[in-house]
Amino acid sequence: MPDVRNLKSSSATTEKTSAPPPEIWPGPMEGVAVAPFVEAVNALGLVSRWMTPFFRVSDRRPKLRKLKEFLAPFAAGNVPLHAQIMGTDPELLGSVAADFLSLGVASVDLNFGCPSKRVTGGDAGGGALRRPQLMREILSAVRRAVGEQAVLSVKLRAGYSAPEEMDVLLPLIAETGAVNQVFFHYRTVAEGYMPVPGREERFRQARKLLPGMPMILNGDISSVEEGNDLIRRFHAAGVMIARPWMRDPYLLRRFSDPAAPDPEEGRKRFFSALEKAGINRGAKLELARMLWGADSPRFRSLLP
Repeated sequence: MPDVRNLKSSSATTEKTSAPPPEIWPGPMEGVAVAPFVEAVNALGLVSRWMTPFFRVSDRRPKLRKLKEFLAPFAAGNVPLHAQIMGTDPELLGSVAADFLSLGVASVDLNFGCPSKRVTGGDAGGGALRRPQLMREILSAVRRAVGEQAVLSVKLRAGYSAPEEMDVLLPLIAETGAVNQVFFHYRTVAEGYMPVPGREERFRQARKLLPGMPMILNGDISSVEEGNDLIRRFHAAGVMIARPWMRDPYLLRRFSDPAAPDPEEGRKRFFSALEKAGINRGAKLELARMLWGADSPRFRSLLP
């Protein structure tokens, strides 16, 4: 009779381990991901995971009922759900993060990247990048509140005013030991959504500053080929795509399903699903503009 221990040893040495598939994330688009939009995405199976738009934590701990209502449209998709929170009170953010985890979300993400002036004026979102010590306090407080086993990530930009700021901000994040994953958008807060050069150089520097950290790359990724190339070159865990996804609704799904519809067919199917979900006229026009462009006959046909 053969020695089972030797058989196990032999199989262990010859078995090939494969790398996990890349993580393909929809961007958490504040103001776009309203309930009918989320319903349409879920109905067509366009995402394999959700990160919510930010839940703003202000001056008091919200009731669990409010958090459940916030999560409900996303949870209906039956895919892993990740809650994003934003605020400036470290202890309060910790409490809300723990509450979200108690409701079954897979992880909590801290938003240090929103460039909206309404947000950054109060040091929330991307405004926190001007206050590294506040970032440190938030990360430490949230980790204490959620415990060591919870998955905690941050989404941030390359800096507030200049990309050189990442040389301070990214090591700070690593030094806290609080974070499991970083979502890195290559622009600064001041650059907003403007076209800027140097994306690959900024990705490269971020990778250098966080050599062992799982990183999701974000910003102007518009095809499967481009996304996979960036993942390979910068040893990233995946990519996050927002605005280009709005021009090609099946883009995220196409990473794992080459037979997914082409962009134009995808736009038609998605718009039909939006109408079926009962999206209001204003949002319908805005999404049509994003899908086809303001100069397209399809968009103009919807105007009064």
